[in-house]
Amino acid sequence: MKRALIATVYNESANLVRWWRTLMQQTVMPDEIVIVDGGSNDGTWEQLQSLTRESPVPLKLEQRRCNIAEGRNRAIELTDAEIIASTDAGSFPEPEWFAEITGPLMEDEVLELTGGLSIVSTDSSFQRFLAKFEATQLNGISPGQLNPSSRNTAFRRRAWAAVGGYPEWLTLAGEDALFTLQLNRIGRTRYYNPKAIVHWEFRESASAYFKLLYRNGYGAAEAGFAGGNFLRQALIVIFPPLLLLSIHRFRYLKFRYLRNYCNARGWIEGYLKGHRPPPDWRRMDGLLLSPEAQRCLPPTHP
Repeated sequence: MKRALIATVYNESANLVRWWRTLMQQTVMPDEIVIVDGGSNDGTWEQLQSLTRESPVPLKLEQRRCNIAEGRNRAIELTDAEIIASTDAGSFPEPEWFAEITGPLMEDEVLELTGGLSIVSTDSSFQRFLAKFEATQLNGISPGQLNPSSRNTAFRRRAWAAVGGYPEWLTLAGEDALFTLQLNRIGRTRYYNPKAIVHWEFRESASAYFKLLYRNGYGAAEAGFAGGNFLRQALIVIFPPLLLLSIHRFRYLKFRYLRNYCNARGWIEGYLKGHRPPPDWRRMDGLLLSPEAQRCLPPTHP
């Protein structure tokens, strides 16, 4: 059964050589690699073409101005593989990653989706500081746990088609969470393999970190996620003494305030100004579902 590796890149020139090297060191190589550049302007596209010139496996490259969801969907359209493994530039898989993330799908025809273990880098002093506030290991794909990020997942083409692909109407973020949550809602079988390990760098500066929080909040509002959590953060922004209820108490007050501010601001702006789902999307039991996903709901669903 054909297995493809897809990835999206955007302005990743600083990480590209290291990332490509980790792909070339896989103990099991994909049958095909497809990479979509979302319109980089820092030399990533030219560097990518040079790095991949002697790829040992069939390779397809495309550059187009697009968001992340469009890039992922386009990469999948460019391959006819039945099993799709997804990662991102800036995420660095261990040598056994491709074998471990796709292996369960090769062994079990019923299985539709796998997720692996993502470990956050703590190499720099700022990254070690962030570890006080952010989980350094992200895993799990069952309700109540994190859904697999598309930096570390694999799925069948039929699963991708069952929910209409990644939701391209989202502006900045949240496309992979909404994609996998829809697969969960329509009852597709999932599996978590902690041996499929990807390392990634959360952010290396405070400004980049706060920008990420804003993006995540914006995407969450558009996708209809976690409104209560972001409203709690907005309350902290309005009434800062609530910070004293944290386990950190009087420590890092400015940083913690800005953290809540950026997350809450992103969510509020996404809620007020972000894209609305297409008319044929429906909210069912608190989750937005594409028309394709609606047609795949189990018969017992109300």
